Amino acid sequence: MLLKYSKAIRFCCAFFAPLAILMVLSGGCANVPVSTPAPSPPLAPAPRPPATERERRTAEYVVLTAAASDTYESFARRYLGDEKLFYIISEYNMDETITAGKVIVIPLRPVNPGGLYPNGYQTVPVLCYHRFSTKKSSDKITVSAETFERQMAYLKNNGYTVLTLQQFYDFIDFRRRPPKKSVVLTIDDGLKTAHTIAFPILKKYGFPAVIFINTYNIKDSANKNTMTWEDLRELKDSGLIGIESHSVTHEDLTKISDEQLMAELGESKRLIKSMLGITSTAFAYPYGLFNRKTIDMLTQYGYKSGFTVIRGGNAFFFNHYSLNRSMIYNSEKIEDFVKSLQTFRQD
Repeated sequence: MLLKYSKAIRFCCAFFAPLAILMVLSGGCANVPVSTPAPSPPLAPAPRPPATERERRTAEYVVLTAAASDTYESFARRYLGDEKLFYIISEYNMDETITAGKVIVIPLRPVNPGGLYPNGYQTVPVLCYHRFSTKKSSDKITVSAETFERQMAYLKNNGYTVLTLQQFYDFIDFRRRPPKKSVVLTIDDGLKTAHTIAFPILKKYGFPAVIFINTYNIKDSANKNTMTWEDLRELKDSGLIGIESHSVTHEDLTKISDEQLMAELGESKRLIKSMLGITSTAFAYPYGLFNRKTIDMLTQYGYKSGFTVIRGGNAFFFNHYSLNRSMIYNSEKIEDFVKSLQTFRQD
């Protein structure tokens, strides 16, 4: 049991008070106790702009007096190299409104990258879709375009940030905490409606997503059910869609031979690289099923993560090879969708 939390304990001891350690140990998750890959190297600091008369600096912070034209976005662009990181500065200053003459503190290095707090810890939900339709379907995992649009509008209108896979990795690698209300969108199988129905809606809202494909389903010529390699190239070139592996044939990986398992993991990765120029780092288990042998082989093929269909958000200390994903079904009730958006766990 202690192995399950070894990563959390190691980071907490180095960075957080004993209260935070006790909080983590009292929590629980559905992840199996297997080893995780070595953490990625720390994020490189943004290039330092020239100092101005209204600021004072240390290696860790900039303290300055704000001008009327300043915003958290302009500070993030100047000092952190990316205006999208404005939330780091805003939260550090208690989200107070910037006014002329106000003293603002800007942390130059990641603050609380694991999202640990005295009363709990941040989690990032990963949502899992499969099929889409132009109208309501009786199939449980087929979500109508109208429902999908309503769900994306809810995320946009309620202040959620949709993360790329790399931004999610930055969080679970203890490199940088994303905004408190963050979510990852994934779509399994590589079916045609991910391209014809889901993608235009994602593009409308500017939301990134990850599509996990069964490479056996992807053909060179068009058909009505699944995407082609050309469809996937279009999605990749949009800059919004990542393409990752969901095996070759969608077999239950826990019930096949070692040779078949090697083919399911290795051949799917090889084809994605060959056809799209993408080195797949994430793997979605068919039916969400996996075992220690599956994980061992994932690591041999260089995958960084494995995704289940166990509901719930993901904390930074969860095992990289048994990450939670919440299946999204065809319910038209927005309340059902909101239940999948677990961004904080209180303990």
